Amino acid sequence: MDNNKFTIGFVILTLFMLFSVNSNAQKNYNTCLKRTNTSWGEANEKCTFSQDIFQAEYQNVCNESIDIAIALQRTDKKWDCFYYDDVKPNAKVNVFVCKGTGKSLKWVKKSGDKETTFPTKEEINQMYKK
Repeated sequence: MDNNKFTIGFVILTLFMLFSVNSNAQKNYNTCLKRTNTSWGEANEKCTFSQDIFQAEYQNVCNESIDIAIALQRTDKKWDCFYYDDVKPNAKVNVFVCKGTGKSLKWVKKSGDKETTFPTKEEINQMYKK
């Protein structure tokens, strides 16, 4: 009888661990990064010449740290890219492009994930030419 209780307990524990690991592996970290604000034309130390300055603020809305890549499109259709590691929960990042279109792209992964890689600036400009 004790052997049966042990076996049942082992099976339940194994199933619980499988479902826990599976749900973490399938988490969509893109939902952790929200664009919380945008603005146009606010000059800064690097962009004093253009009313086409596009700024965006993003926030980590999850309860764990994330690594992020953000790309903002310029009026010449090229992309400026910003990479941040270990963005803490609730932390905000601000990015800008001097002559922007308002278009943006983002990639997000769990902080420290070495298996998932972000595209490089060159790859982004090749993939998103329009």
